[in-house]
Amino acid sequence: MRVLMLGAGYGGIRLAIELERGLHRGHWKGQIVLVDQFPLHQLVTELHQVAAGSVLSDFAAIPLAKVLGGKRIAFRQATVTGFDLAGHRIRTTQGDLIYDVLVLGLGGEVDYFDVPAPRIPGLREHAAGIQTMQQANTVQFRLQEAVYRYSREAAKGAKPLTLVIGGGGMTGVEMAGQLADETTAWREEYGLAADAIQVLLVEAQERLLPGLHPQIATYAVSVLQRKGVTVRLKTAISRVERGHADEPGASIRLVLASGEKIPAGMLIWAGGMRGPSVLAGSGLSLDPKGRVIVNGYLQAQGQTHVYALGDCALVLHPHTGQPCAPSARLALHEAFWLARYLTQRWTLPFLPYTTGAVISLGRGEAVAVIGRLRFFGRLAYLLKSLITMKYLYSIGGLRLLIYQMRIGVLGKI
Repeated sequence: MRVLMLGAGYGGIRLAIELERGLHRGHWKGQIVLVDQFPLHQLVTELHQVAAGSVLSDFAAIPLAKVLGGKRIAFRQATVTGFDLAGHRIRTTQGDLIYDVLVLGLGGEVDYFDVPAPRIPGLREHAAGIQTMQQANTVQFRLQEAVYRYSREAAKGAKPLTLVIGGGGMTGVEMAGQLADETTAWREEYGLAADAIQVLLVEAQERLLPGLHPQIATYAVSVLQRKGVTVRLKTAISRVERGHADEPGASIRLVLASGEKIPAGMLIWAGGMRGPSVLAGSGLSLDPKGRVIVNGYLQAQGQTHVYALGDCALVLHPHTGQPCAPSARLALHEAFWLARYLTQRWTLPFLPYTTGAVISLGRGEAVAVIGRLRFFGRLAYLLKSLITMKYLYSIGGLRLLIYQMRIGVLGKI
């Protein structure tokens, strides 16, 4: 059996490693081929730190050679360009690849709400996401540029520089907390007033972190406000425009549904995700957000040899019928289950385990939910760091853990 795994994200890496262990232990016979456009495993849950400039990009980009070295996993660096499901063939920039079993772990893309038509005109043109390492690096560069330009205008009496995060889910909350820490350092570096750089988090719903316990959301708001973040709930953006010349430091202007206009130096968009655009022409059944619709065995509809996991899959909880929120934790759980299902060690359907989350709120602050337990503050922040260390050890052993610690695996504790 030849298993072709597309995507080296959390689910893809874990599935490949688990299948390789099965080969080593004699649980099955076959080949494992892992495909990704980059020779890196990106720690997507840590990209907010890269975007804010808190850590080097190497912190969240693990060379696949350090994970796959010595393992019977063939890696192909290529970009997927098309699908021939009838012929069990995938088109890539490095030629066609055949498979007996295809697993899609292509992740997701930032949802700019413009498919099939723009719902927020100007959003894609003027906002920036942090879903990939390239996007996080771009955000970091643009932030540094915006702050530097503003520092030149501040002496002339320019209004405060406003940095906006759109979306109050996990990504938006983590980005707001991290950015608040860095703005303090930037104000000191450039000798700016205490209110010269302002961080604004806007959310269209009535509270942050929908889907989590209200106590978590309340704590997150209190920490962000203490760090100087302005949190505006029930605030929807209707369009994004280019800034005006009479507003120094404001390269864009947000127009809210209420009609209010907010000049801003940058908009970091964390309003949601959708499936990768390459799936649009795959012939697979997709939901309105472009994710592969799967059954209880993570199989694509009508495709007995095609599976999907992670952010590119629409997984419904069998008890509630509601979509499971995409997360690294869920992707890892899916990969563990699928490895055993493909090697015929498990036959029961996949049952999501989703009662857990760790959300950073900036340096020294976090909230953690593990089962029915909740942790807050520095203890939760340390727990998040330990979870990261445990994950690194699980995919690369002590050697990888030591390597990452040398470049700051714990971030700024």
